[in-house]
Amino acid sequence: MASQQNNPLANLNLSGLEKLEAKPVNKGLKSKFKAEAVTTAPVDLGVLETLVGTWVGPGFNLIEVPNMNQAKPGPPPADKFKIILNSTAETFTFNSIGGDIINRGNAQSDIAFQGLHYLQQVDDVNLPSGQNGIHLETGLFLNLPSGTDPAVQPSIARLGSIPHGDSILAQGTFFTVNGPPQFEVADPTPFFIVNGKRVNDTSETYLSQLVNAVPPPGIPKEVIMNPNILLENAIKGQNITKTVVIFLDANPIDGVATPGATAPVGGITNIPFVNVNANANSLSAIFWIETVENADGTSFLQLQYTQTVILDFPVFAPDGSVVEIKWPHISVATLRLQE
Repeated sequence: MASQQNNPLANLNLSGLEKLEAKPVNKGLKSKFKAEAVTTAPVDLGVLETLVGTWVGPGFNLIEVPNMNQAKPGPPPADKFKIILNSTAETFTFNSIGGDIINRGNAQSDIAFQGLHYLQQVDDVNLPSGQNGIHLETGLFLNLPSGTDPAVQPSIARLGSIPHGDSILAQGTFFTVNGPPQFEVADPTPFFIVNGKRVNDTSETYLSQLVNAVPPPGIPKEVIMNPNILLENAIKGQNITKTVVIFLDANPIDGVATPGATAPVGGITNIPFVNVNANANSLSAIFWIETVENADGTSFLQLQYTQTVILDFPVFAPDGSVVEIKWPHISVATLRLQE
Protein backbone atom coordinates (compact mmCIF):
# COMPACT_ATOMS: atom_id res chain seq x y z
CA MET A 1 0.00 0.00 0.00
CA ALA A 2 1.30 3.44 -0.87
CA SER A 3 2.31 5.74 1.93
CA GLN A 4 -0.33 8.20 3.11
CA GLN A 5 2.24 10.76 4.30
CA ASN A 6 1.62 14.22 2.86
CA ASN A 7 -1.54 12.93 1.26
CA PRO A 8 -3.81 15.98 0.76
CA LEU A 9 -6.85 13.75 1.04
CA ALA A 10 -5.79 11.90 4.18
CA ASN A 11 -7.80 14.12 6.52
CA LEU A 12 -10.97 14.07 4.45
CA ASN A 13 -13.63 11.74 5.77
CA LEU A 14 -17.21 11.11 4.79
CA SER A 15 -17.39 7.99 6.90
CA GLY A 16 -19.94 7.45 9.61
CA LEU A 17 -22.64 6.76 7.09
CA GLU A 18 -22.30 3.10 7.95
CA LYS A 19 -23.80 3.95 11.33
CA LEU A 20 -27.36 4.06 10.15
CA GLU A 21 -29.60 6.44 12.00
CA ALA A 22 -31.91 4.86 14.54
CA LYS A 23 -35.51 5.89 14.97
CA PRO A 24 -35.85 7.90 18.19
CA VAL A 25 -37.30 6.12 21.20
CA ASN A 26 -39.81 7.73 23.54
CA LYS A 27 -38.50 6.69 26.94
CA GLY A 28 -41.97 6.94 28.41
CA LEU A 29 -43.24 4.08 26.29
CA LYS A 30 -42.63 0.38 26.54
CA SER A 31 -40.02 -1.55 24.59
CA LYS A 32 -42.49 -1.97 21.76
CA PHE A 33 -40.88 1.15 20.25
CA LYS A 34 -37.24 0.09 19.99
CA ALA A 35 -34.47 1.66 17.97
CA GLU A 36 -34.37 0.26 14.46
CA ALA A 37 -31.52 0.06 11.96
CA VAL A 38 -31.44 -1.12 8.37
CA THR A 39 -29.12 -4.03 7.69
CA THR A 40 -27.25 -4.30 4.41
CA ALA A 41 -24.94 -6.85 2.85
CA PRO A 42 -21.17 -6.28 3.34
CA VAL A 43 -19.69 -3.96 0.73
CA ASP A 44 -16.15 -3.09 -0.36
CA LEU A 45 -14.17 -1.03 -2.86
CA GLY A 46 -13.94 -3.83 -5.41
CA VAL A 47 -11.59 -3.00 -8.29
CA LEU A 48 -11.10 0.50 -6.84
CA GLU A 49 -9.07 -0.96 -3.95
CA THR A 50 -5.90 -0.99 -6.05
CA LEU A 51 -6.21 2.74 -6.79
CA VAL A 52 -5.67 3.82 -3.17
CA GLY A 53 -2.50 5.90 -2.90
CA THR A 54 -0.64 8.48 -4.96
CA TRP A 55 0.21 7.98 -8.63
CA VAL A 56 2.66 10.15 -10.58
CA GLY A 57 3.95 10.22 -14.12
CA PRO A 58 4.08 11.93 -17.52
CA GLY A 59 1.34 12.58 -20.04
CA PHE A 60 0.09 14.70 -22.92
CA ASN A 61 -2.78 17.12 -23.35
CA LEU A 62 -4.36 18.35 -26.59
CA ILE A 63 -7.13 20.93 -26.64
CA GLU A 64 -8.74 22.89 -29.44
CA VAL A 65 -10.00 26.25 -28.19
CA PRO A 66 -12.13 28.93 -29.91
CA ASN A 67 -10.33 31.85 -31.53
CA MET A 68 -12.80 34.69 -30.76
CA ASN A 69 -14.54 33.68 -33.99
CA GLN A 70 -17.85 35.34 -33.12
CA ALA A 71 -16.59 38.34 -31.15
CA LYS A 72 -14.21 39.98 -33.63
CA PRO A 73 -15.69 42.67 -35.92
CA GLY A 74 -15.59 42.17 -39.64
CA PRO A 75 -14.98 38.83 -41.38
CA PRO A 76 -14.30 35.84 -39.13
CA PRO A 77 -10.60 34.98 -38.72
CA ALA A 78 -9.12 32.37 -41.01
CA ASP A 79 -8.09 30.34 -37.98
CA LYS A 80 -11.41 29.53 -36.37
CA PHE A 81 -9.74 27.72 -33.48
CA LYS A 82 -6.32 27.30 -31.91
CA ILE A 83 -4.44 24.18 -30.86
CA ILE A 84 -2.81 23.99 -27.42
CA LEU A 85 -0.43 21.09 -26.77
CA ASN A 86 1.08 20.29 -23.36
CA SER A 87 3.68 17.80 -22.21
CA THR A 88 2.49 17.09 -18.70
CA ALA A 89 3.49 15.85 -15.25
CA GLU A 90 0.61 14.51 -13.21
CA THR A 91 -0.22 13.56 -9.65
CA PHE A 92 -3.40 11.52 -9.07
CA THR A 93 -4.23 10.79 -5.42
CA PHE A 94 -6.94 8.41 -4.20
CA ASN A 95 -8.03 7.96 -0.60
CA SER A 96 -10.77 5.75 0.86
CA ILE A 97 -13.88 7.52 2.15
CA GLY A 98 -13.65 5.20 5.14
CA GLY A 99 -17.22 4.00 5.49
CA ASP A 100 -20.26 2.63 3.74
CA ILE A 101 -22.46 5.02 1.73
CA ILE A 102 -26.17 4.25 2.08
CA ASN A 103 -28.73 5.18 -0.56
CA ARG A 104 -32.32 4.80 0.63
CA GLY A 105 -34.61 2.66 -1.46
CA ASN A 106 -38.20 3.16 -2.47
CA ALA A 107 -38.82 1.19 -5.65
CA GLN A 108 -36.32 -1.36 -4.31
CA SER A 109 -34.50 -1.98 -1.04
CA ASP A 110 -31.61 0.22 0.17
CA ILE A 111 -28.20 -0.10 -1.45
CA ALA A 112 -24.78 0.37 0.14
CA PHE A 113 -21.43 0.96 -1.51
CA GLN A 114 -17.96 2.37 -0.90
CA GLY A 115 -15.79 4.84 -2.76
CA LEU A 116 -12.66 6.94 -3.00
CA HIS A 117 -11.92 10.65 -2.78
CA TYR A 118 -9.58 11.76 -5.57
CA LEU A 119 -7.45 14.79 -6.36
CA GLN A 120 -5.93 15.19 -9.83
CA GLN A 121 -3.25 17.81 -10.51
CA VAL A 122 -1.69 18.30 -13.96
CA ASP A 123 1.22 20.63 -14.79
CA ASP A 124 2.85 21.66 -18.06
CA VAL A 125 6.51 20.61 -17.72
CA ASN A 126 7.64 23.36 -20.10
CA LEU A 127 6.19 26.29 -18.14
CA PRO A 128 7.78 27.98 -15.11
CA SER A 129 6.95 26.61 -11.68
CA GLY A 130 3.99 28.44 -10.22
CA GLN A 131 2.62 29.20 -13.68
CA ASN A 132 2.40 25.66 -15.01
CA GLY A 133 -0.84 24.28 -13.56
CA ILE A 134 -3.24 23.38 -16.37
CA HIS A 135 -5.76 21.11 -14.64
CA LEU A 136 -7.14 20.59 -11.14
CA GLU A 137 -9.97 18.20 -10.38
CA THR A 138 -11.40 16.73 -7.24
CA GLY A 139 -14.21 14.27 -6.70
CA LEU A 140 -15.22 10.70 -6.00
CA PHE A 141 -14.96 7.25 -7.57
CA LEU A 142 -17.80 4.97 -6.43
CA ASN A 143 -18.12 1.17 -6.61
CA LEU A 144 -21.84 0.78 -7.32
CA PRO A 145 -23.75 -2.49 -6.86
CA SER A 146 -26.34 -4.09 -9.13
CA GLY A 147 -29.99 -3.16 -8.71
CA THR A 148 -33.49 -4.30 -9.50
CA ASP A 149 -35.27 -0.96 -9.98
CA PRO A 150 -33.69 0.32 -12.08
CA ALA A 151 -32.32 -2.99 -13.32
CA VAL A 152 -28.58 -2.33 -13.55
CA GLN A 153 -25.33 -4.27 -13.37
CA PRO A 154 -22.44 -3.35 -11.03
CA SER A 155 -20.64 -0.24 -12.27
CA ILE A 156 -18.10 2.47 -11.44
CA ALA A 157 -19.15 6.12 -11.16
CA ARG A 158 -16.91 9.17 -11.18
CA LEU A 159 -18.12 12.50 -9.81
CA GLY A 160 -15.75 15.37 -10.51
CA SER A 161 -15.51 19.15 -10.17
CA ILE A 162 -13.20 21.37 -12.24
CA PRO A 163 -12.47 25.05 -11.41
CA HIS A 164 -13.34 26.19 -14.95
CA GLY A 165 -16.95 25.77 -13.83
CA ASP A 166 -17.74 22.18 -14.79
CA SER A 167 -19.16 19.26 -12.83
CA ILE A 168 -19.24 15.75 -14.28
CA LEU A 169 -20.93 12.47 -13.49
CA ALA A 170 -19.51 9.65 -15.59
CA GLN A 171 -20.40 5.98 -15.22
CA GLY A 172 -19.51 2.67 -16.83
CA THR A 173 -18.52 -0.95 -16.66
CA PHE A 174 -15.32 -2.67 -15.57
CA PHE A 175 -13.60 -6.00 -16.17
CA THR A 176 -10.22 -7.72 -15.84
CA VAL A 177 -8.14 -9.24 -18.66
CA ASN A 178 -4.89 -11.19 -18.71
CA GLY A 179 -2.12 -9.30 -20.45
CA PRO A 180 -1.71 -5.70 -21.60
CA PRO A 181 -4.38 -3.19 -22.66
CA GLN A 182 -5.55 -2.62 -26.21
CA PHE A 183 -5.58 0.99 -27.48
CA GLU A 184 -7.90 2.40 -30.12
CA VAL A 185 -7.24 5.64 -32.02
CA ALA A 186 -7.98 8.87 -30.12
CA ASP A 187 -8.94 11.15 -33.03
CA PRO A 188 -8.60 14.94 -32.47
CA THR A 189 -10.34 15.91 -35.74
CA PRO A 190 -13.38 18.20 -35.32
CA PHE A 191 -16.62 16.56 -36.40
CA PHE A 192 -20.38 16.75 -36.83
CA ILE A 193 -23.00 14.22 -35.76
CA VAL A 194 -25.04 13.21 -38.81
CA ASN A 195 -27.90 10.75 -38.31
CA GLY A 196 -26.37 9.76 -34.99
CA LYS A 197 -22.92 9.04 -36.44
CA ARG A 198 -19.60 10.89 -36.27
CA VAL A 199 -18.57 12.60 -39.51
CA ASN A 200 -15.15 14.31 -39.39
CA ASP A 201 -14.69 17.74 -40.93
CA THR A 202 -11.54 17.17 -42.97
CA SER A 203 -11.44 20.60 -44.59
CA GLU A 204 -8.02 22.23 -44.92
CA THR A 205 -9.08 24.95 -42.46
CA TYR A 206 -9.20 22.44 -39.65
CA LEU A 207 -6.76 19.70 -40.62
CA SER A 208 -3.92 22.10 -41.42
CA GLN A 209 -3.69 23.32 -37.83
CA LEU A 210 -3.54 19.79 -36.51
CA VAL A 211 -1.15 18.46 -39.13
CA ASN A 212 1.17 21.47 -38.94
CA ALA A 213 1.18 21.77 -35.15
CA VAL A 214 4.60 21.48 -33.48
CA PRO A 215 4.60 19.02 -30.55
CA PRO A 216 6.26 19.87 -27.23
CA PRO A 217 9.85 18.62 -26.74
CA GLY A 218 9.94 14.87 -26.23
CA ILE A 219 6.51 14.24 -27.79
CA PRO A 220 6.58 12.43 -31.18
CA LYS A 221 4.85 14.26 -34.04
CA GLU A 222 2.46 11.37 -34.71
CA VAL A 223 1.03 11.67 -31.19
CA ILE A 224 -0.88 14.80 -32.24
CA MET A 225 -3.21 12.84 -34.52
CA ASN A 226 -3.49 9.96 -32.04
CA PRO A 227 -2.45 10.73 -28.43
CA ASN A 228 -2.95 7.07 -27.50
CA ILE A 229 0.34 6.35 -29.31
CA LEU A 230 2.04 7.81 -26.24
CA LEU A 231 0.38 5.13 -24.10
CA GLU A 232 1.54 2.40 -26.49
CA ASN A 233 5.09 3.71 -26.42
CA ALA A 234 5.12 3.82 -22.61
CA ILE A 235 4.48 0.07 -22.23
CA LYS A 236 6.76 -1.24 -24.99
CA GLY A 237 8.96 -3.97 -23.55
CA GLN A 238 6.89 -4.31 -20.36
CA ASN A 239 5.49 -7.65 -19.19
CA ILE A 240 1.95 -6.70 -18.19
CA THR A 241 0.33 -9.78 -16.69
CA LYS A 242 -3.08 -8.37 -15.74
CA THR A 243 -5.14 -5.30 -16.59
CA VAL A 244 -8.26 -3.96 -14.87
CA VAL A 245 -10.25 -1.91 -17.40
CA ILE A 246 -12.72 0.79 -16.31
CA PHE A 247 -14.98 2.54 -18.86
CA LEU A 248 -16.46 5.91 -17.89
CA ASP A 249 -18.86 7.99 -19.98
CA ALA A 250 -20.98 11.10 -19.57
CA ASN A 251 -23.41 11.83 -22.42
CA PRO A 252 -21.64 9.34 -24.75
CA ILE A 253 -21.61 10.10 -28.48
CA ASP A 254 -20.66 8.09 -31.53
CA GLY A 255 -16.99 7.95 -32.46
CA VAL A 256 -15.84 8.88 -28.96
CA ALA A 257 -17.77 6.78 -26.45
CA THR A 258 -16.22 3.65 -24.96
CA PRO A 259 -17.49 0.32 -26.36
CA GLY A 260 -21.07 -0.45 -25.44
CA ALA A 261 -21.83 2.94 -23.89
CA THR A 262 -25.17 4.41 -24.91
CA ALA A 263 -27.00 7.55 -23.82
CA PRO A 264 -28.37 8.51 -21.42
CA VAL A 265 -25.41 7.94 -19.08
CA GLY A 266 -24.15 10.57 -16.66
CA GLY A 267 -23.88 14.21 -17.60
CA ILE A 268 -21.92 17.46 -17.44
CA THR A 269 -23.12 20.74 -15.92
CA ASN A 270 -21.31 24.01 -16.69
CA ILE A 271 -21.45 27.65 -15.71
CA PRO A 272 -23.21 29.87 -18.33
CA PHE A 273 -19.91 31.23 -19.73
CA VAL A 274 -18.75 27.71 -20.60
CA ASN A 275 -22.14 26.79 -22.11
CA VAL A 276 -22.01 29.75 -24.53
CA ASN A 277 -18.31 29.94 -25.42
CA ALA A 278 -17.03 26.33 -25.44
CA ASN A 279 -19.71 24.02 -24.12
CA ALA A 280 -18.30 20.84 -22.54
CA ASN A 281 -21.07 18.31 -23.11
CA SER A 282 -19.57 14.82 -23.38
CA LEU A 283 -16.79 12.84 -21.69
CA SER A 284 -15.43 9.39 -22.42
CA ALA A 285 -12.50 7.87 -20.55
CA ILE A 286 -10.80 4.51 -20.16
CA PHE A 287 -8.62 3.69 -17.14
CA TRP A 288 -6.23 0.72 -17.22
CA ILE A 289 -4.82 -0.52 -13.89
CA GLU A 290 -1.90 -2.71 -14.92
CA THR A 291 0.20 -5.24 -13.03
CA VAL A 292 3.71 -5.10 -14.53
CA GLU A 293 6.12 -7.95 -13.79
CA ASN A 294 9.86 -7.25 -13.67
CA ALA A 295 12.52 -9.68 -14.90
CA ASP A 296 13.37 -10.65 -11.30
CA GLY A 297 9.78 -11.69 -10.58
CA THR A 298 8.81 -8.59 -8.61
CA SER A 299 5.95 -6.43 -9.86
CA PHE A 300 4.52 -2.93 -9.65
CA LEU A 301 1.22 -1.20 -10.42
CA GLN A 302 0.80 1.20 -13.31
CA LEU A 303 -2.20 3.39 -14.19
CA GLN A 304 -2.85 4.55 -17.74
CA TYR A 305 -5.81 6.50 -19.03
CA THR A 306 -7.14 8.17 -22.13
CA GLN A 307 -9.88 10.76 -21.90
CA THR A 308 -11.76 12.76 -24.52
CA VAL A 309 -14.00 15.69 -23.64
CA ILE A 310 -16.12 17.12 -26.45
CA LEU A 311 -16.39 20.91 -26.61
CA ASP A 312 -19.04 22.60 -28.74
CA PHE A 313 -18.16 26.10 -29.86
CA PRO A 314 -19.88 27.53 -32.94
CA VAL A 315 -17.93 29.13 -35.77
CA PHE A 316 -18.95 31.24 -38.74
CA ALA A 317 -18.91 29.39 -42.04
CA PRO A 318 -17.71 31.17 -45.23
CA ASP A 319 -21.32 32.01 -46.13
CA GLY A 320 -21.80 33.78 -42.78
CA SER A 321 -23.92 31.08 -41.19
CA VAL A 322 -23.11 29.74 -37.72
CA VAL A 323 -21.94 26.13 -37.72
CA GLU A 324 -21.90 23.90 -34.62
CA ILE A 325 -18.84 21.63 -34.62
CA LYS A 326 -17.63 19.19 -31.97
CA TRP A 327 -14.01 19.64 -30.91
CA PRO A 328 -12.12 16.81 -29.10
CA HIS A 329 -10.05 17.68 -26.03
CA ILE A 330 -7.81 14.64 -25.39
CA SER A 331 -5.64 13.82 -22.36
CA VAL A 332 -3.47 10.75 -21.74
CA ALA A 333 -1.06 9.74 -18.99
CA THR A 334 1.01 6.83 -17.68
CA LEU A 335 1.36 6.88 -13.89
CA ARG A 336 3.02 4.65 -11.29
CA LEU A 337 1.91 4.03 -7.75
CA GLN A 338 4.31 5.56 -5.25
CA GLU A 339 5.45 3.30 -2.41
